[in-house]
Amino acid sequence: MEVFRDWTVNKALEYSYLMDILLAFTSLHSASEATGTIETYIHVTAALHYQNQSIAELNRGQSLVRITEETCESVVLATALNAICTLLASMVPAASDERLDPMPEVMLRVRSELARIFRSPTVQKIEDSRLITADKVRALSDAGLANMDQDDTATPFVRSALQKIEKAYADNNGRSIFGWLVMIEAEFFHKVGSGETAAMVTLACWGTLTFALEEVWWTRYAGKRIVEDLFAQLNGRDSRWNEGLQWCYRQVGICGKVD
Repeated sequence: MEVFRDWTVNKALEYSYLMDILLAFTSLHSASEATGTIETYIHVTAALHYQNQSIAELNRGQSLVRITEETCESVVLATALNAICTLLASMVPAASDERLDPMPEVMLRVRSELARIFRSPTVQKIEDSRLITADKVRALSDAGLANMDQDDTATPFVRSALQKIEKAYADNNGRSIFGWLVMIEAEFFHKVGSGETAAMVTLACWGTLTFALEEVWWTRYAGKRIVEDLFAQLNGRDSRWNEGLQWCYRQVGICGKVD
């Protein structure tokens, strides 16, 4: 990680569009940890300023259409960071009364760019006593399917979504599950957006696992924000899902009773 960080900083000194998007990323990190509305607003405003500068610089130099062997790595990194910043900026409220875009719409906008990051497994095998085991992931899948009606036409779709969560876990040796975001079909997010309970619960489980498994701040933040966003929408729905949802809420630190 330190080698990557040093390499990124050195590259950013060569290309202003990469430096600007790194500053945007850093500003969003500060915004995610800010405790006051004014402080959050300042950091988010700075992030959007730097992100816009980065995009403008990429366009001015036609860097996206004139990629060379020398610029390839910095352009790909800047593009990936831009997608991450777009995701985070959509999750951090700059004002207490700000209405954020629906989470499924945000995730759909950035998933194609995030695919560049998660197209193949990159996490090394590390043996430890991790909190979330393969058995726990399988148990979540089984519990989700057990709550589906036998004649529910959505069951095959939900089963597929849950199987992809297990696959994302296995592909990354139990150390990451964020890659599921680019494995799942766009239709899934449309179902979440239309309020289908099974899809929303599945997304809450993924957000919880992301928060529990990831070690990078922005993936943990995204996972928690997704669960928080779904908390109000799912509260008071079909009680069959209560046990699983209560587990999700406890994991991310939401204090609340599922009705």
